[in-house]
Amino acid sequence: MKLALDTTQNFGSLALAKEKKVIYSAYFDIKITHSETLMPAIDYAFQFCNAERRELEALYLCIGPGSFTGLRIGLATAKGIAFALGIPLYAFSSLELAALPVCGLGKNILSVIDAKMKEVYCAFYDYNLKEIILPAVMKPEELCQLKENDFILCGSAAEMLSPLLQNAGHHFYTLSSIMQIPSAAGLFYLPEKLPEKFIPQNIENLEPMYLRAAKAQIGKKNEEGKSLVT
Repeated sequence: MKLALDTTQNFGSLALAKEKKVIYSAYFDIKITHSETLMPAIDYAFQFCNAERRELEALYLCIGPGSFTGLRIGLATAKGIAFALGIPLYAFSSLELAALPVCGLGKNILSVIDAKMKEVYCAFYDYNLKEIILPAVMKPEELCQLKENDFILCGSAAEMLSPLLQNAGHHFYTLSSIMQIPSAAGLFYLPEKLPEKFIPQNIENLEPMYLRAAKAQIGKKNEEGKSLVT
């Protein structure tokens, strides 16, 4: 049995798979933190499926980018389970997971996630999910300067970016809102698209994919900059 977790954004999801078949999938977007929801959600999944944690053979995790708090909670939980059971832990990007539903449709893919602070996390892939533009954090107006066209826009920031890209003259396609809901179950299928990334992680040294400093660190740097100026 395999467990997949995604806590990279304000919402989250988890899934269980057995013998290459997804047997449970849940999505939650409620106004309490992952620290309050994740473990109860995992416990309920096993209870619902009449399964035990000791049956787990592998764990799949969305490693970021995303919410700093969500990333830390998800990683700590995944590390604890993987270490306790002695099972491999596989990590994939939240931008890859967001792009998976439109992979193979013959169009390049612009995957975008709300990074807050008036910025977005983004990556540009070909139709087979191979990176054309590496993951980065940008302001929406910077992303609108992208020279690409005829792509599919997906991810949690797609709705916000869509009118801006249209006004900038880009030609692209978007998903319906129901198709934008991410599912951790997709992590089970990413190894088929990205076999080169299907490598067991060093649990002790594994860190989230941070594309920028945390808000507190940014504030500290700004204060240090002010003191240097004065």
